[in-house]
Amino acid sequence: MNRPLNLLNLFAATTLLAGCMGYQLGGSSPAGVQSVAMDPVVNATSEPAIELQVTHAMRQRIQFDGRMKLVNEPENADAVIVITLTKYNLDPVAYDSDSRATPELYRLRITGEAELRDTETGEVIATSKTYGEATFPFQADLTSSKRGALPGAASEIAKFMLDDLIERW
Repeated sequence: MNRPLNLLNLFAATTLLAGCMGYQLGGSSPAGVQSVAMDPVVNATSEPAIELQVTHAMRQRIQFDGRMKLVNEPENADAVIVITLTKYNLDPVAYDSDSRATPELYRLRITGEAELRDTETGEVIATSKTYGEATFPFQADLTSSKRGALPGAASEIAKFMLDDLIERW
C-alpha cells in the first residue's frame, strides 16, 4: 500500500520540479558578458555637467544589479557601455494659483541612447533609447532646484538603460 503512494509522491514531485527547470533568480545577462566597463558619457545637450551624474548613477546601478562585474579598463571587460545624452528638457508643470504666471513645479527630463558593445568584436549586443525624469518644486532659485532634482533623473535613466541593455525576454 505504501509503495503506490510513494511512487505517486515521487511522480508529483518530479512533475513540479520539471516546471522550474531553467528558472533563475535575478534575471540574466547577455551571453558571454560577465564584466562590463563604461566609456565616458557623452553630453550632446546644452546643459553642462549632467554626464557626471549619469555616469555616477549608471555605475551605482550596475553594482546594485550585480549580474555583471564593473571594471575600469575596457580591455579587462567582456563588453563596454557607451552612453550619449541627447536631450535635456526643463518644463513647468504647475503654476502658482495666485499669479498663474509663476511656475511652482518643474519636470526635468534627460533623454539618451546607450549601446552595449562586445570589446573583442565591436559588435553591438544591445541598444537603449530612453529617458529619466524628476519633478521638483521651485525654491530659492532655479539653478539650485535643478541641481537637487538631477540625481533622481540620472538614477531613473540609468535604471531604464541598464534594463534595456541586459534584460533578455
